[in-house]
Amino acid sequence: MKTASIRTIRHDLALVLRQVRNGETVTITHRRHAVALLTPVPAERPRRREPWAGLRTRLSRLREQPLAPRTAAELLAEERDRY
Repeated sequence: MKTASIRTIRHDLALVLRQVRNGETVTITHRRHAVALLTPVPAERPRRREPWAGLRTRLSRLREQPLAPRTAAELLAEERDRY
């Protein structure tokens, strides 16, 4: 375990944080007495994603359906006939 005085923290915080980021625990001292511990945050476990129920069947149904009931050419022809 490493130690760092308050003066060191004030002047070289980046160095102390680099040590903590590398997994070290740093004891912060004031007038040679330990006043705090600076420890790295415990690594978070990645969350398991639950698969969506029936996703493949929903996707296959969507692929079968046309995006629009009529094509753009049909819509244009309809509009042209109107005028």
